[in-house]
Amino acid sequence: MSGAISEESTSWASVRFFGGNALGNTSPDLGKDAQMHLQVVKDNSLVVQNVLQHRIDFMPPSSQVIDALWHCLCPSSTVSVKSWFQFGRPIARVGSKTALPISVHRRTLHCAALRQRGTSRHGYKTATTNDGDNKDGEVLSTISKSAVYEELRKASTKGNFERVQRIVQILVEVRGEAPNSRIYTALILANTSAHHGTAAGLDELLEEMVGEGFMPDSATYHAALKVLAVHPNHVLRNEILDELRSRWFTLSTEGWHDVVVGCIRDRQIEVALDKLDQMHKLGVPVHSWLHDLFVYTFCETGDFDEVLRIMHYRVASDELDLSATLWYYILDTASRAYHYETTLWVWRKRVETGYLHPASGICINVLNTAARYGDFRLASDVFRILGNRTNSLQAYHYEALLESYLAADNLRPAISVLTLMTTSNVAPTEATTRSLYLYLRASAKLPAQALIMLRDLRKASKPVPTVAINAIIEASIHLNDLTSAIETYKVLHTICESGPTTATFNAIFRGCSKAGRKDLAMFMASEMLALKVQPDALTYDRLVLVCIGGSGLNDLDDGWRYFEEMKGKGWWPRRGTLIAMARRYCEKGDERVWELMEEVERRGMDVVGIQRWVGENWKRKEETTKRRWTKIVR
Repeated sequence: MSGAISEESTSWASVRFFGGNALGNTSPDLGKDAQMHLQVVKDNSLVVQNVLQHRIDFMPPSSQVIDALWHCLCPSSTVSVKSWFQFGRPIARVGSKTALPISVHRRTLHCAALRQRGTSRHGYKTATTNDGDNKDGEVLSTISKSAVYEELRKASTKGNFERVQRIVQILVEVRGEAPNSRIYTALILANTSAHHGTAAGLDELLEEMVGEGFMPDSATYHAALKVLAVHPNHVLRNEILDELRSRWFTLSTEGWHDVVVGCIRDRQIEVALDKLDQMHKLGVPVHSWLHDLFVYTFCETGDFDEVLRIMHYRVASDELDLSATLWYYILDTASRAYHYETTLWVWRKRVETGYLHPASGICINVLNTAARYGDFRLASDVFRILGNRTNSLQAYHYEALLESYLAADNLRPAISVLTLMTTSNVAPTEATTRSLYLYLRASAKLPAQALIMLRDLRKASKPVPTVAINAIIEASIHLNDLTSAIETYKVLHTICESGPTTATFNAIFRGCSKAGRKDLAMFMASEMLALKVQPDALTYDRLVLVCIGGSGLNDLDDGWRYFEEMKGKGWWPRRGTLIAMARRYCEKGDERVWELMEEVERRGMDVVGIQRWVGENWKRKEETTKRRWTKIVR
């Protein structure tokens, strides 16, 4: 056919050549060949459009799924799971079975559920109608609509969920008011009720609002953020923030606070702190209560470094309305957690200046914190405050002060604490000087230095308790310096008025056992009897060890004699001493080892291992003795 153009030769260039007429009606002025050409192009373009539409319809979805789990792992992301608006129309939620707008399925307002007054749409019980509700309904039915809307605003601002429902019911059913953005915003804001509001209810209201054709404005979004500050939902919060950004809405000061509080309530502390830093950088005014909320939260989680950072910022910003309760709480929690920097800072800021008077329990925690970090100045200040109170200081107060001095390597004032206890009628015990003993045994020079300091205190007419001398003797014994321990014992009578105690001789007996000095131990035992110092179970225990450790002929007999005397007083050796006795008597072939084993078994002690060891070694000893006698006979 002349002038005919085949479908294969048709190209997009010919479509562009003919412009809009190629797909529209053909002009009657064109020739027959031209009209035929345009018809072919039109048919081809329809085919191409169908193919493209077919490909679009069957195009596979994106492989990246942005769901609630994704937002859980990336809470600070601004990508939304869903958007209520896309090109000016509502879209389906993720995972929904239909893409139709909600308005297609439900044209009534959410408050239509109020027709059943007994139960709300969420299933919880609402207040039944009473005389007060009837009177309120009569008033709302007669006043102007603007006054009703004002009452609705006040009720929603207070989070009065039930009153908002009643007002909306009157507006819609009695006053004939059509659903509008103001009603939806009030219903959303009513979800700030702690008992009736929910984040799920907020989400449903937003969907319904869009389905009804009402586009949420800035006030609606800020109301939603306020609801999420009470009922946190980080996914929904991020969606709302994304909508605010996409529509160029500015987040108000209250909106910033609601976002931060929602993050804190959602336990997204780092995200909340990041938002707070953004507020500082953008110059958004931060209310004092928000800073207080951060401080209380970080005190609860134990992050006192952040507490200190926030408080430094507030003080540097000349914030004047810092409550005494907040300072008190920081000092209490920080000292309880032994956080030295925060405790010291609050103490200097509030306690030393006289603005804060902490309880004695908090003072004890501060004292323990000072002792742990060796701040004797802080410990002394705490002691000053405790000393000014009516209740007397106890031994544990002095022990904390003693430990603080030792941690700061101040030996002289630490020893002075012991004399202070004596003058305050708080007698120090062996437990009081454990920290001093641990400090002195760290170096061979320290026991001698401590003895010189005690002599100086005695010259100054200060009372020196015997437990201080005992700590020096114990430290010398630990350092295997029995000679220095005996020299310290010799000067004890000139320094301490009370003289030696049982603990003094027990420490020396331990040194004699380690050095194998039975002669010295027997002399000290006679000294003990001469001074009428009563022995205890530990005294006999160590005398037994001294005797069985010797190599003399009568050492085992002396050890057994002390053992029998110990049993007569109702005491029993320590487990380690019993094992040492069993080994020693078995090695020497002494038959009394079996008496010892019988006594141990009778008392029900768990020494199966040593019994087996004694049996095996005693049998081996008999075989050795038998072989020796055989050689002698031959």
